[in-house]
Amino acid sequence: MELSFKVEVNAKKETIWPYYADPKKRNIWEEDLEYIKFNGEIETGTTGVMKLEGMPEMPFTLTNIIKDASYCDRTDVPGIGGLYFEHDILEADGKTYIKHTVRLEKENPSEEDFNFICGVFSDVPSSVMKIKKEVEI
Repeated sequence: MELSFKVEVNAKKETIWPYYADPKKRNIWEEDLEYIKFNGEIETGTTGVMKLEGMPEMPFTLTNIIKDASYCDRTDVPGIGGLYFEHDILEADGKTYIKHTVRLEKENPSEEDFNFICGVFSDVPSSVMKIKKEVEI
């Protein structure tokens, strides 16, 4: 089960990438982020923790890191399953796009799971638009 939002941006991939890789820039588009800590370099397999306002600290694992192209992580949510956050910088036909996807990996997801992922996804479009605004300045 997954939900995605994609928008064209007038910026280079190298200009967009720091908004994922630099913890200080993450607060620009992830406003409820209190902190994010990495247990090593930002590369596939690195673990860390993040804290959102009103939520407990959540461990995560970076599942696919490709500099200037893809930043994906997984958080295991008790009672729900594996929740993936995919942040892709895409190029096609001379244009650049930002695409964010929230994906739940679970066998036989329920209506409750669907409602959960919709709630998690609800701020994704505004987050993507904040990055667009920043990089197009």
